[in-house]
Amino acid sequence: MCKKNLIIILCILILLPNFMSCSIFEGSRKMNMAPFSDNAGIMFSEAAKIGHRFKWKHLKRYTKIPEYQKALAEALPILDILKGIVYYSNQVVAINNADLKDKEKNRQLARYLREVMQRTIEEGKLDSLGMDLETLNQVLNDIPTKETYLEGIEAASPIINGVVLSMQARMERLQINVGNIINIFDKMIENEFAMTRINYISLKKLQARSLRSVTYIYDAIMGTPVEPDSLFKLDLSLQKFFKPNKQVTLEQLTAAENYLLDRLNRIDHMIMQLGDDIAEYHAKQDEKGNWRIILDEKIKIARNAMTVWAQSHRNLGAGIPVPPLIDVAGIAANLAGSAANAVIP
Repeated sequence: MCKKNLIIILCILILLPNFMSCSIFEGSRKMNMAPFSDNAGIMFSEAAKIGHRFKWKHLKRYTKIPEYQKALAEALPILDILKGIVYYSNQVVAINNADLKDKEKNRQLARYLREVMQRTIEEGKLDSLGMDLETLNQVLNDIPTKETYLEGIEAASPIINGVVLSMQARMERLQINVGNIINIFDKMIENEFAMTRINYISLKKLQARSLRSVTYIYDAIMGTPVEPDSLFKLDLSLQKFFKPNKQVTLEQLTAAENYLLDRLNRIDHMIMQLGDDIAEYHAKQDEKGNWRIILDEKIKIARNAMTVWAQSHRNLGAGIPVPPLIDVAGIAANLAGSAANAVIP
């Protein structure tokens, strides 16, 4: 083999991997985008569970406070935004499947986004996306200039990033509002049951003291030496049965025991009368805690959905194949637990 041919062969061998990598990359730019749409459907069908109403029972009238109603009004748009992202994902796929050239696809994408963003402009909420009108128009005008459809999708990233950041900010505010509402609920519960709790705690203390006293008296009846002063220190109400510096008699001990047993019986009766109120107090505290746990879980689900979807969109625009069936359903199931009946808020 001549030297010239050997050089040519070596050059081909060196350049071949580069040619192959270019071919692979170009092939990756023409991918099946249906999994991207499927992923969005899976993610947000799980995230949409945050719209399920929490079934208030014990604290229902508490939810009329302005702080709760304001938080509810601020949270409801989250559901609309989640639905809008699903529609956008489906539209991206529909445009891709249309029998159009890439330039026309990009024009269709830009027109769709312009129509969607018009409502945001009219409501004066464009700044919530971290954009002004000039920046938005620059992005929308840039999309149709791209040569390929995936480059057009990539050019839309500033809008998508703005939506994601806005959603994260909304959920952050929601979590702060929930903490404030929990504190208000807690104060309302404590105020409503203040006297009941004071009486209950006093009765429980008196019950414990009476039990100690009757045990002490019982031991004395059974033969354990006892001094009147020690009985007085244990329970001042026993002074009427014993005299200082006098010998304690069986009759005195028996009378004191009967007195204490009668008092314990009356204490039990009064505690039982407070039982319903105490049960309601604990039920309200439990419901407050459950609502907080459920809401935190739902916010985590929505955040995970946004994070995974945003990454999926970035990969799509960058020409990186999007794996089908992202396991957000599994993530959500692990987070949701018993939270199927939750609502934001």
